[in-house]
Amino acid sequence: MANLSCRAVCIMSVSALAILLWFWTTKGDFHTNRFHDIPRPRKAGNVKVVLPSAHNNDRSMPSSFGDGCNQKRECSSNDTCQPKKNIVFLKVHKCASTTVTAVLRKYAAANNLVIAHPKYSGAGFCDRRCIYPPFRKELMNNSRAKPNMLLNHIVYNEEGLAEVFPPDTFYVAILREPFAAFKSYFSYFHLAKRHKITAKDPIKYFLENRHFLKTVANNTYAAEFGVPNPDTRNYGKIIRHIDSKFQLVMITDYFAESLVLLKRYLCWDVKDILYESRQVNHYSFKDLEDPVLRQIHRKWSPFNYAIYDYFNKTLWRKIQQEGESFYKDLNTFISMLNLQKVTRKNSKKATRKNSKKATRKNSKKATRKNSKKATSKKGTKPCDHGLTMIQYY
Repeated sequence: MANLSCRAVCIMSVSALAILLWFWTTKGDFHTNRFHDIPRPRKAGNVKVVLPSAHNNDRSMPSSFGDGCNQKRECSSNDTCQPKKNIVFLKVHKCASTTVTAVLRKYAAANNLVIAHPKYSGAGFCDRRCIYPPFRKELMNNSRAKPNMLLNHIVYNEEGLAEVFPPDTFYVAILREPFAAFKSYFSYFHLAKRHKITAKDPIKYFLENRHFLKTVANNTYAAEFGVPNPDTRNYGKIIRHIDSKFQLVMITDYFAESLVLLKRYLCWDVKDILYESRQVNHYSFKDLEDPVLRQIHRKWSPFNYAIYDYFNKTLWRKIQQEGESFYKDLNTFISMLNLQKVTRKNSKKATRKNSKKATRKNSKKATRKNSKKATSKKGTKPCDHGLTMIQYY
């Protein structure tokens, strides 16, 4: 009886711990949740984002969630979404694009899909001089297998991509609030060192000197979307054309929402978009929020702000079109991310603990072994004539 009582107590304790862990990982609003790797929301310009009530209140773990199939997607007769496998990802610099690439690569590996590889550089589809021309087939590494995905840096070229990828290819890109992206650019490409800036506030010095205007800080998004010198008068037309060619433009500042929307558009499962942050840079001016400098940067890069504001609004319009089931997916995704983080943290702790135990154990073994050797040699002393003399104590 004592054994049965002990077992019952153990089972109840484990169940209670499991319930507490589940509650801890699901409670709270998304933007104050404990998974700090998810970027916090940011409003750019005059964009006003109004979150539906479900986003603020519904945090419960759903028993099931929608398959993301609606009137805009290609569905079979039984209303089951068909997973998309042909994907071109415009990997825009300093927009968490490496993290998205890792998600897509993981899916490709799990489903035996072929990824296009650059010919001259591992980073992207550039030429021999590491200059990025508009994408063309010749920049690809020779391979007989027809690629399903393109995930490296490119300069978007509609005609060149159409030569390689079929008409049903899903085109997706990602953008980040322009001033935040600029600060990341400035740090990652060492612009202060490159331009020999020694000022105490290098960002301010850089933006206030017009001779830096023609550097990478100027309308970077335009160059990556294949319109390097856009006419201000044609911004609207250019951006609407881009919108017609890309099924989705993700927003880094709403990373979780963007990934869930991507998952639904691709007809994937929530587990397919779980991720770990990649290449997260830390620099002293990362949290710099200076409205004056931001306004100067807006004058430098008007296209960046125009296209970001447009697709920020577009993202939320698409989310609203998804309906309530989108937020069920979002709740599930965030809960799974939090659980993944806790699990990996505990796994790392256990690994370190086991490593320390193994180190101590091996150290003790080595100590005992060396002690035995020392004891066996204690009375041995080599003589001058090369013979061994046993000396007794």
